[in-house]
Amino acid sequence: MTKAGAFIKIVAVMSVMCYVLFALNYRNNLSENPRPRYYPKPTKDVFGQNKLNFQKDSAFFGLAYFNTYGQPRSDFLDKGFEQELEDWRVYFPELMTSLNKFNQRKQNTDFTLNTFSNSRVVIVDKRTEYKTGDILNARIDAYDWKENKRSFGGDYFVARLVYGNGLYPDGIAGIVTDHRNGTYSIRVPLLIPGEARLEVKLMIPLEGIAELIRCTSMRNYIGTQYQSEYETKEKTECNIDFSYTNLTADEICDYSNPRNQEPWFCVKPPSGKCPKITNVVYSWDRSSLDSTYEKCRNEFVHNLGCNQVIHGSGSPVTVSPGTEIPSLPPCKTSLNWKILIRPNGYFLNGAWKSTFCNNKLNSIAQARPCFENKDVYFLGDSTTRQFHYLIAGTLGMQSVGPQNGHIWQQPQTAGSGNIRFYYRAHGPPLQNPGPPKTRPYVSDMLDEIAPGENEVVIILNLGLHMLYFEPSFFIHRMRGIKDAMLRLNQRRANVRYIYRSHRVLTTNYGRDNGWLVYRYGLLTREIFKDVENFFYLDLWDLSSVWPIGDFHPTSQHLVQEAIYMCNFICNGI
Repeated sequence: MTKAGAFIKIVAVMSVMCYVLFALNYRNNLSENPRPRYYPKPTKDVFGQNKLNFQKDSAFFGLAYFNTYGQPRSDFLDKGFEQELEDWRVYFPELMTSLNKFNQRKQNTDFTLNTFSNSRVVIVDKRTEYKTGDILNARIDAYDWKENKRSFGGDYFVARLVYGNGLYPDGIAGIVTDHRNGTYSIRVPLLIPGEARLEVKLMIPLEGIAELIRCTSMRNYIGTQYQSEYETKEKTECNIDFSYTNLTADEICDYSNPRNQEPWFCVKPPSGKCPKITNVVYSWDRSSLDSTYEKCRNEFVHNLGCNQVIHGSGSPVTVSPGTEIPSLPPCKTSLNWKILIRPNGYFLNGAWKSTFCNNKLNSIAQARPCFENKDVYFLGDSTTRQFHYLIAGTLGMQSVGPQNGHIWQQPQTAGSGNIRFYYRAHGPPLQNPGPPKTRPYVSDMLDEIAPGENEVVIILNLGLHMLYFEPSFFIHRMRGIKDAMLRLNQRRANVRYIYRSHRVLTTNYGRDNGWLVYRYGLLTREIFKDVENFFYLDLWDLSSVWPIGDFHPTSQHLVQEAIYMCNFICNGI
């Protein structure tokens, strides 16, 4: 066996071991068979009266239920339902242990904060020269604000080995392992010859994560509000939950979706009735109803030294040609993403190369034959809409649908003949103005996909509009989508789900949110782990090498991600 072949085998074995340990770690915390949710049945045939049918070329195809959005729940059901919410913390037992240790220490010390950029990185096996096929090993020693060596983990670091300068260098992500004792190991497979440097950033320390957890511990986005306008022209505030207020049940209108138990409530307007919602707007103004309001300490988080290069970063590494990477299998969504190979790719000559499959496409245009006889749904927020417009536009397809720059989440349909692309937004909360019908629920859309001959490819992503809510709401939404997937699998055999992962974020809109998207990424993997035709398109390592400074990637990022994704669509199952 060649040295490179042995390396690939070792990586695969290590990945299996990591996954087994991961599963064992959570076995005692999570139920393998969660209690089923029972959906109340409507007392009237309101769904039948309001349900609409659209042709496949229509911008509204698959949105049969949108006329029911914004109507009060009493129009459908005599009784409500019991929200079943999971505690997100059981998915992060080691982090909770670190936080407990930190809180104990904090009570016994003078916590005067300056910066956490005192941490440092060293290369463990420093050599004058490495060869491709070798592994670069490094260590991070974490220190607190008083230059004391940390005794527990929980800090969030990102590492990369890069070649050259500029915004889009060649390179590969380093895999950081937290040993929960103040040290972190970095492992980087050396796949590219040349002069490189190891760069490491402290994205946010444990103390900052504790603050992010505190200010996302309620079922509302602290410091903001949603406001609805009704057909009566009245306006009141809405949210997924009003338990943080002093409102009574008689002062609240229930607009939750009766089909999937997704919560949405509004303050009852002065008329004393619950009229139909005609428009929803999002505001950065603090809710006057929040009696428990405590502002997120943004300045505190900033002063921790977030998104800072740590000491020892930039260490030079010389890599000479050695063993070649062996041939890889085609990129198929049937590849078992549960057994993680990390890093899962690298940039070479400005193009993303997978480490576990042969993503041989060089352009989106090459993928055109792959979309024949397929219905492709792009479901999610504006970052998913970017994929729809990029791929459809590159293939010369005109998107048809309501065009309004102020309401970006309007549905769009592109293609003709044997190719159809659909973009549909997701349900509330959505931080953009527009009527309820522009906020369809993903589970409703999945339930509308009927049996047929064309293959169905569903590309989806959720989370950015829910980042600052308590994660139990995100878990509830994702489990409802999973239920709809399993129902669709019973009706139709030729369906594939591709979940586009979140990316490493270095941007800061008042709060450091890179760790928050990391949290949602781990939750998503766990929730969908047993859906066989679900593929997690992992872009975490890609965005580690090419950092993203905005929720919306640049065209350079987006093209590389789309080409990578097309490889999995092209090669069937």
